[in-house]
Amino acid sequence: MLFDGLEISVRRYAVRRSRDAGAVSRYLNGTRIPPWEFILELARDVAAHRGESIKSETLEFLRRQHHAALEIQGNVASVLQLTRHQLAETDRKAQQGAIQVQVLTDALKDRQALLDDVELQLRQVQHRDALREIEVVNLTEERDALLAERLRLQGEVTSLKGELNKAKMRAAEFESDCASLERRLALLEGSEERELAAAEPEFPSGSIAYGVLELVGFTRLTRQLNDAELISTVESLRLLCRRISASTGARFMHARGSQFTFACSSAISGAETGLRLVELKESHHVEHELRVGLSYGHVFSSGGIVFGETVSRAESLCNVAPKDSVLADPACIEQLESEINDCADERARPSLTARDMWERPLRGLGVVKPWLVARA
Repeated sequence: MLFDGLEISVRRYAVRRSRDAGAVSRYLNGTRIPPWEFILELARDVAAHRGESIKSETLEFLRRQHHAALEIQGNVASVLQLTRHQLAETDRKAQQGAIQVQVLTDALKDRQALLDDVELQLRQVQHRDALREIEVVNLTEERDALLAERLRLQGEVTSLKGELNKAKMRAAEFESDCASLERRLALLEGSEERELAAAEPEFPSGSIAYGVLELVGFTRLTRQLNDAELISTVESLRLLCRRISASTGARFMHARGSQFTFACSSAISGAETGLRLVELKESHHVEHELRVGLSYGHVFSSGGIVFGETVSRAESLCNVAPKDSVLADPACIEQLESEINDCADERARPSLTARDMWERPLRGLGVVKPWLVARA
């Protein structure tokens, strides 16, 4: 194990590096993937402890293993971290390419100056050769040497020009890769404008129906689709959310990557919003599968962000929801039944049904019995 090479305890190493001992322990026992900075820092500490330097092959092996672990984990945070690492690595190569271009450019200028000087000397020698025939024998040897030197320098100039062109092409490719990764990273981080909630007032704290909508297999889609296709998919989903918001009154408050969240004042409107997202996706050119997690309870709102245990339940239910379905917690089902029973007009009652599923543990929330919401 790499950490054993330090011959110190986990707590002592955590104090040395100003890190949380619990986090370091989880990194080392494999329950949590550490950031690349932690791996690089640990490798350097071990190498320094042994009085050795880190080989580039070792760093490359560790980087590949770290990237593979992030890809296997497969959530949006992992994709973000992996994409940031890819951008940093490509940027480093782009900087190296720029340095190489500068070095080769300086070398080319130096050789070109030497060639010009040799050309001048050769012309002077040839001129003296014409005027001073008596020194032909002595000048011939010098001339031949200069001709040979010129030939050698011409070869170096030609070679350097070829290397310079290749270096410029590599640098251009790296810059293009950086631009592509930046666009993808901006999409994953949700750097595009939050159009859904830009002009709406702050949502009041209280009991609401809170939902989480997510594209199934978004990590896989980021590898299969190009930038234009990926952006088109997210924009189509955004348009679908806007249309449904107009009909159900749902508040879509923010989006990150493939995940959208919405809040409704009642459980009925929350269930209608979730079902319509699944039912109307194809008519809005959303060709990929969706899943919705729905929870009802008290939330807190600050700066346009809603948080609380209700939010956590909705996110966890979304993670385990079947494809193209709406999964709700017991509190939401209880509120939904109460609202339906309170409808005085039989014709105004929504035709909704809920089917209980098996109990399952949700991370940080304990054992929860979810319900599958559908049309009656």
